[in-house]
Amino acid sequence: EPEVKKKAGDPMIGRVLGGRYEIISLLGQGGMGAVYKARQPAVKRMIALKILLKEFADNDTVVKRFHQEALAASRLTHPNTIKVFDFGQTDDGVLFMAMELLRGESLAHAISRGGPMPPKRVVHIMRQCCKSLAEAHKAGIIHRDLKPDNIFLVDIEGERDFAKVLDFGVAKLKEFEGKEG
Repeated sequence: EPEVKKKAGDPMIGRVLGGRYEIISLLGQGGMGAVYKARQPAVKRMIALKILLKEFADNDTVVKRFHQEALAASRLTHPNTIKVFDFGQTDDGVLFMAMELLRGESLAHAISRGGPMPPKRVVHIMRQCCKSLAEAHKAGIIHRDLKPDNIFLVDIEGERDFAKVLDFGVAKLKEFEGKEG
């Protein structure tokens, strides 16, 4: 999916978050947050930086969900699950999550661009998603929002359609069951 160009006056572009991540450009925006392409100079790598929008920083439910996503995803190590490197909050209250930067497209974009997929391709993609979810379930994490927008397809060393499961934002952690209002 094409990178979103810098929004006029986006205060995040050029900012160094947490003293560690230099924000370069906006990759996409959702209802509660934005994802930026960023540089992590200490280890010389590019990352994706998910940031909770300011207007939700005082919403306890949204903040809890953001923390939960970071906790859930950081506990998972399967190659078909997005890797979360870091999570934190800046002195001025910006919540962020540092993740691997993926190059490719969402399953939703692939479907809208190419129409129905051959069954063999669907099975290949879904088998990988099931492996990711199996690890999550074993760790007591239930995704609860699996959809084409939350499955990303990348080409890794010549392997086409390597699937990554994203966005554990509404995941249910079994250890918290019964404690949610």
